[in-house]
Amino acid sequence: MAREQDPLLSAEEGKNYTTPQESARPQPTVRFNIKFNESYSEVQVPKAKPIRRVHFHGSSHISVLFQMYGSVWPAVIPYCLFNVLLTYAVFITNRYTDINLSIGDSGHSFMSMLIAFLIVTRAKLAYGRYMEARHYLQNVYRVSRDLIQNMCVMTQHSRSEGAKKWRRDVAYRTIVLLRVTMAAIEFNSNEEESAWDTVPESIRSSRTKSVMTSRTSLERQLSVLAHGSRTRSDENFRAPLVLAHALRNEILSQRSGDRIKTRRADTKTPMHPNEERVLYRYVTEFITAFHGLKKLVTTPFPFPLVQMGRTFLFVYTYTLPFALAHSMHHPLGAMLMIFFITYGYLGLEYVAMELDDPFGDDPNDFDDLGLARVRSFLVC
Repeated sequence: MAREQDPLLSAEEGKNYTTPQESARPQPTVRFNIKFNESYSEVQVPKAKPIRRVHFHGSSHISVLFQMYGSVWPAVIPYCLFNVLLTYAVFITNRYTDINLSIGDSGHSFMSMLIAFLIVTRAKLAYGRYMEARHYLQNVYRVSRDLIQNMCVMTQHSRSEGAKKWRRDVAYRTIVLLRVTMAAIEFNSNEEESAWDTVPESIRSSRTKSVMTSRTSLERQLSVLAHGSRTRSDENFRAPLVLAHALRNEILSQRSGDRIKTRRADTKTPMHPNEERVLYRYVTEFITAFHGLKKLVTTPFPFPLVQMGRTFLFVYTYTLPFALAHSMHHPLGAMLMIFFITYGYLGLEYVAMELDDPFGDDPNDFDDLGLARVRSFLVC
């Protein structure tokens, strides 16, 4: 991801938000309008550098076979060439010296089944985690859009300036929550930027007054019960929870009657309690999806399975030339077979490695920030 840009964060009342790295130089901006019940708020956001994602034409065999961007070929080709050279060296040694390096191939015949099982199982599990992460991301995007749209529909009976301001504030905090969530799940890939670094100063200062605990009272009492100090990762994943609390407070701020003047005839309140529950449920669904993403980010693939699979993989792959030298007599055919066997096994391992961490700036990673930006355009 191009993390130096923050296309989702735009300050209230048309102000521009930039990261500290961008503030030192002028940035071109793009403008778009967000509609809130016939009220338009012009927003300026930094023009983000487009992210080059992996595209291919499945109907073109040539395009699929020879495309290097997003492929595992660049990572696997050194291993393939090394194994080919090793095969050639074994055949040359057996043919022109008195040293016989060939071994029986019966052990490799049995081991091939175990290797195939371990490699395919790992790739299948990694793909399952990959699609699960995409499911949680889709829930985050959907809930953000639905929350704002339902809020606008439920309060369309009031068109006062206070009501319009309240709708803008709820939408703005929803977009900030979405942006901070994207930064939180990418923290492992970019530890230089925490989720708190993407929170606008206006919201950060207000949260300091309302949510952040005082260091002289409650925090001192809780420190006795704490199991240890928070790490940067803990603070990073705490940011979306704090902003979700702020969003809930913003949703209920209309109860005071200062912002939405119009009252309902049945409940004599700006919003029906069931409507508030609907908006609250959207926030809860958002946090549920965030916890699902956090689970995938903080729970790595089981190390013993990775270690065992990779040990068998390298032992099998780099002893196979010695076994082929026992049953094959032509080095060219053996070298060709070794090349594609190495590519197949190590290629699947690298595919699993790509799918293990789909958050970041690799070619096959999710364009989560770009997708979130699209949702911010379509919120209402």
